[in-house]
Amino acid sequence: MIDLIIDGQPLKVEEGSTILRAAESVGIKIPTLCYHKALSPYGACRICLVEIARNGSSE
Repeated sequence: MIDLIIDGQPLKVEEGSTILRAAESVGIKIPTLCYHKALSPYGACRICLVEIARNGSSE
């Protein structure tokens, strides 16, 4: 398990889980088009862009 904090909410997720799935598991909605029925996954639209920080430093 991996420990994360998303919007101040601590949680544990399985290794290999995505940030999107981790956020959804605690009710945080990250906008995305990846699973839109009318669109093919593209992976470069940047709608789901998030900031990642480790030990207080943004990446």
